[in-house]
Amino acid sequence: MKVYLAEHRGFCYGVKRAVELAQENAHTKNVHTLGPIIHNPQVVGRLAVQGITVANDLSQINVGKVIIRSHGVGPQVYNEAEAKELTLIDATCPHVKKAQQAAYQLLNQGYQVVVVGEQHHPEVKSIVEWSNKTAVVIETQLEAEQLPFYPRLGVVVQTTFAGGDFEAIVAILKTKCDEIQVEKTICNATEARQKAAIELARTVDVMIVVGGRNSANTSRLAELCRQAGSTVYHIETQDELKEEWFEVANTAGITAGASTPDWIIEEVVQTMQEFNKEGEQDILQLEPGVIVKGKIVGVRIDEVFVDIGYKAEGIIPKEVLAYPTPENAGDVVNEGDIIDVFVIESDSLEGSVKLSKVRADKIVAWDKLQQALEKEQSIDVKVTEAVKGGLAVAVFGLRGFIPASQVGLRFVQDLSQHVGETFAVLPIEIDKEKNKVILSRRAILEEERNKLETEIFAKITINQELKGIVTRLADFGAFVDIGGTEGLIHISDLAWHRVKTPAEVVNVGDEVSVIVLKVDAQAKRLSLGLKQTLRDPWFDAVETIKEGTVVKGVVSKLAKFGAFVKISTDIEGLVHISEISDRRIANASDVLTVGQEVKVSVLSIDKASKRIALSIVKAQEDADRAEYSAYLNTQEQQFGVTLGEKFGHLFKRED
Repeated sequence: MKVYLAEHRGFCYGVKRAVELAQENAHTKNVHTLGPIIHNPQVVGRLAVQGITVANDLSQINVGKVIIRSHGVGPQVYNEAEAKELTLIDATCPHVKKAQQAAYQLLNQGYQVVVVGEQHHPEVKSIVEWSNKTAVVIETQLEAEQLPFYPRLGVVVQTTFAGGDFEAIVAILKTKCDEIQVEKTICNATEARQKAAIELARTVDVMIVVGGRNSANTSRLAELCRQAGSTVYHIETQDELKEEWFEVANTAGITAGASTPDWIIEEVVQTMQEFNKEGEQDILQLEPGVIVKGKIVGVRIDEVFVDIGYKAEGIIPKEVLAYPTPENAGDVVNEGDIIDVFVIESDSLEGSVKLSKVRADKIVAWDKLQQALEKEQSIDVKVTEAVKGGLAVAVFGLRGFIPASQVGLRFVQDLSQHVGETFAVLPIEIDKEKNKVILSRRAILEEERNKLETEIFAKITINQELKGIVTRLADFGAFVDIGGTEGLIHISDLAWHRVKTPAEVVNVGDEVSVIVLKVDAQAKRLSLGLKQTLRDPWFDAVETIKEGTVVKGVVSKLAKFGAFVKISTDIEGLVHISEISDRRIANASDVLTVGQEVKVSVLSIDKASKRIALSIVKAQEDADRAEYSAYLNTQEQQFGVTLGEKFGHLFKRED
């Protein structure tokens, strides 16, 4: 008798996660599960030995930890546990939680919620609780036919419900409303497990379905296998197997429900091997569709040879050795490596076993990806090519995709530069049914940047001098990377002279020294100064100017209160409106225009505030005095007595 294992069987991700959470908290005081953690009495019994007891409701628990089982609970349980100050460990299956939230959102959007599933199943009960107990539960097409008419229906489904039955019920529900919103919350693992069981049941004489008798998904597996035409036996453990079931059978198949651990399946396999009266030594795991471990014993350019402990050697062509296909098989594996392989054909005409590492990797890959998604764990990928809209990568033997917006912290113009690189990413969308794997490198980079920024802002101080690289320019300034975070040099802090655009002073890629002007650690903002690293040229230029002297300048700007006059490259002074003309004026523009050359007298120099007061009136008076003095000197030489001695007092200015 040949025995075959269904490709998809046993623990699903949600159940495995729940059991692992329970085991992590075993052997501590006062640990309880709210109802059996999963529908498998053997697993529940093992946990009980480790100190985890089962409570039917929170009234039986007054202290300690409470593990919410994989089927989930309603919101009132969370509130009650918080009120009793109990420590909650939420082991709700992520797919069940998705169904709960779907029901909650549909209710808030004004839909009459319909839950397609088993009325008394704990998962369905928890979903109903999240609809504020207003949901209608439908299990059969007949119940769907009897549903009254509603304007709007919102439909969710038990995660382990049969996909075909669900579609048939939805078709009826569409006739019972004006508008329908369907959330297909069936777990992909459930569909894969049922499909694999049906395919196997169609080809074998006897089908063994392993799992708890109170497990709805296991009972459904058994029913589907019967409908496929096989003789089916539903058992919980190997002790229930009977040898007479296989007396006239040439082939037998094994599948298991989502609540069945591997160790129970292995015990069933071993017992069925012992029933083989002919003493055949077929290794069950070598039947097509199963995964076994093997040791690489030979490597060629186009194929590798694997010892899998079977009567024939296994061969893996390089086309199914890795994704993407390597040029040389030796680039992927070496002799002595232990790898997982998928059995394609165990009795080929060539006398060898045909294997695939790619298919084995893919089967394991979806579980790894789902786990990484749920736990927000990073994984390493290799970029295989730049494609439209992003990068194609190899991840656990699958093809993944990184959208262009998720490649870097900023938009990357040339994506081809990353081909061949290996870097860490986070999964952001996984859909096994659609063979979709969407990843993000940006999320990793942002996390690294945030961590580095926190460290930088904890150390940085005002007036600290740093070195950095100019990363980008904007109209208002230049951004500088100082080794993990960016700071901004405002355009007014780029140079001591007036700057129209940052490009007049710096270019992208320039290495610059900057001074820290302002730090906002909470907002992670950094203000930097470039000009502050240099001596202000104003102080050098002002040394050449003395108070009381008259200099030439150019009007640079007009204001209500006066005019600014540039008297050298780096120095500008203010002529107050009262110092522009010896007659009263309302605006500086009544007398002056921008660009006009004028003579000004330096009234005062305030180095502390970098202000220079100028006067056109005083400069004109000084010029007039100089001209008149020259005239008087001429008169004195001619007549001996000057008019200045007689009338000079009339020309004196009263300040």
